[in-house]
Amino acid sequence: MNVVLISPSSSLSDAICNQLHLRLRPFIAISPDDLPSLDASLLVEAIVVDCQALVEFQGADGIAENKHAQMLERREVLLQFCQEACVPYILLSDGRVFDGFDAPHNGCVENDGVTAASLAGRQLAELEVLLTEFSGQGIVLRTGPLIAVEEGGFISDCLVTVRGGKVLPLNDAILSCPTPVSDLARVVSAMVDQLSCGALCRGVYHYNSSGSTSAYEFAEVVCAFASQFVAPVAEITADDDGIGWVPSVPVLSCDKILQDFGVKQLPWRAYLPRMVRAICEGASK
Repeated sequence: MNVVLISPSSSLSDAICNQLHLRLRPFIAISPDDLPSLDASLLVEAIVVDCQALVEFQGADGIAENKHAQMLERREVLLQFCQEACVPYILLSDGRVFDGFDAPHNGCVENDGVTAASLAGRQLAELEVLLTEFSGQGIVLRTGPLIAVEEGGFISDCLVTVRGGKVLPLNDAILSCPTPVSDLARVVSAMVDQLSCGALCRGVYHYNSSGSTSAYEFAEVVCAFASQFVAPVAEITADDDGIGWVPSVPVLSCDKILQDFGVKQLPWRAYLPRMVRAICEGASK
């Protein structure tokens, strides 16, 4: 089966395309702006992977209400066709749908009641509700804060600040599970493989990389790896009012995706050496 990937250009969409290419999976990438003119024949015997909201909400607390309403309207038209044509539809979301209450220590599970306090959490929840209204084909995959090597990401900003000689205050109280985009792409590809073989798994699933950590603890590991390539010239400090995870996503329990899809969590630490090296080598050029 083909994959129709709906996403603005991003490190996540690039990672998913690379993973699909490695798996020899045919795919077509569609810009959200092109959805109104999408040829419905492209969806026949396909699997839709919708990354738009997750990508656009990563660095922001939601979007303007008129743009959100447009996103919902376009999804409703698309979902109606997918329901009629029995096309599986994977919506990528994140755990901000739970940011209105204190998450349990062992992580939020899929059937916990959605309680969003942030605008992004509420808008993601509305997209999820729309998807579940079209019973039979919808899959919601919630994740944690995404990390990548691109400029403007948490890892890059951390290293730039430290190498610039500035002390970086970071929050050491709020925990999350940072998830490399390449790890999430691996999971999406695995789900696509099983759905294309007729797996009937539907509903809500969680995946974040294993290892809950604070922004401060994470930055300590980043700087330790970076010390192999560059000499840090400043420090990081733990500060309750310091920089935390953006977005701030509670820890998610990932047992269900293991049970239904056989997808195991991988530790974010396993991805860091290559990511940090790429950033350091890029900065030295």
